[in-house]
Amino acid sequence: MGEYIGSCVQVVGIFLNSKEVFRCRYWHVILFIFDGMRLVTIVFCLVSLLSNAQDFGATLLGSANFSQVDGDQLGGYNKLGANFGIQINREINDDWEAAFEIRFSMKGAKKVIDPEIPQPTLKLSYHYVEVPLLAKYTKYNKVTPYGGLSVGVNVFNERNDNGITSEEEALQPVEVGFVIGATYHLTEKVGIDLRHSYSLVSIRDYPIVVNSPTVFGRAGWYNRLFTVGVTLNLGK
Repeated sequence: MGEYIGSCVQVVGIFLNSKEVFRCRYWHVILFIFDGMRLVTIVFCLVSLLSNAQDFGATLLGSANFSQVDGDQLGGYNKLGANFGIQINREINDDWEAAFEIRFSMKGAKKVIDPEIPQPTLKLSYHYVEVPLLAKYTKYNKVTPYGGLSVGVNVFNERNDNGITSEEEALQPVEVGFVIGATYHLTEKVGIDLRHSYSLVSIRDYPIVVNSPTVFGRAGWYNRLFTVGVTLNLGK
């Protein structure tokens, strides 16, 4: 077992530190497949390790994002994307748990077009590998509210402007945000999860134009999204 755990840790380290990850970001299809394989490998190793760790629990997460970018002058949560990963939690006391997650999250924004009024299209696609750190209040039987901070690394960046694709200029490689949400427990194993996520600092480093939109008095671009999904508790 010791050799197996060592192998898992080594594989995870190789995937996380590989410089090829950042080189591949310019080949979008290859990167998407590689990131999916990397996340599956990390999740498999974590679940294997936790199967022998009595103090920790694991939960699989599968969700859908409804996102927009505040500050881009497009309104509405029109960009649909996948959001999946794993949560590792540990009980602090009878009322609280601490948790961290590893998630792959597809964010961005999309311009809604009226079919009767021809106009240019625009879609922003920003994909992240995120690590939220959460505090969970477990006193209620059916509902577990939670909140915390999240750090994400951008692994895919595409701007589709009326069919012409390019990378978004000056998109920050790292996003820092906050997370608030709750899980409704259908059974001991299965739950419905709803969360809201928002960037704490601008995700785009770009000169501010005159009369640019502001969010809470701050100029810039900020990922804002609602995530709805299903949780599967793997136990301790």
